Amino acid sequence: MLFLAKRCCSVMALYCLCAGFAVHAEPVTLERESVLRSEPLIDSAAVVTLPNGSTGDALARQGAWVQIRSGSATGWLYSFNVRFGAAAGSGEGAGFVLGRVFGPRQRVSVTSTIGIRGLDEEDLNQARFDGSQIQQLDRYAATREQARSHADASGLGAARVDYLGESSGSRP
Repeated sequence: MLFLAKRCCSVMALYCLCAGFAVHAEPVTLERESVLRSEPLIDSAAVVTLPNGSTGDALARQGAWVQIRSGSATGWLYSFNVRFGAAAGSGEGAGFVLGRVFGPRQRVSVTSTIGIRGLDEEDLNQARFDGSQIQQLDRYAATREQARSHADASGLGAARVDYLGESSGSRP
């Protein structure tokens, strides 16, 4: 019985430790000037434009979007516009504290690709087809004649590109 009581206390202590970190939003720093939007949609209303270097707290994530609170403004922006973790040079934040508790903190250099950072397996599993997005893309489509006319007006012309090994002058 004593073993069970000790184990229960250990589990509760760990839960309280983790719960304490969960109530704190993750700090972020903007890496470029960004428009904070009312919803995680590119055509939603702009709340405010935040300058490069602004700081705030990440409140939620949805796909490639992150909801942040900066000062009195709250809204959504692309996750690749922000650096997660403590404000530059502060060395503080929940990630820093957890790193100090569970192991040594290491500096990591991260390279991200637009549209990839912030997406994980759960986001991909929750993705749903949205026909309105296809219709929106269709508005940007050009006919063959429009494309040819634009290319001609820009001085562009067709060019044949042989695959490797098909032209007589190619190397083996």
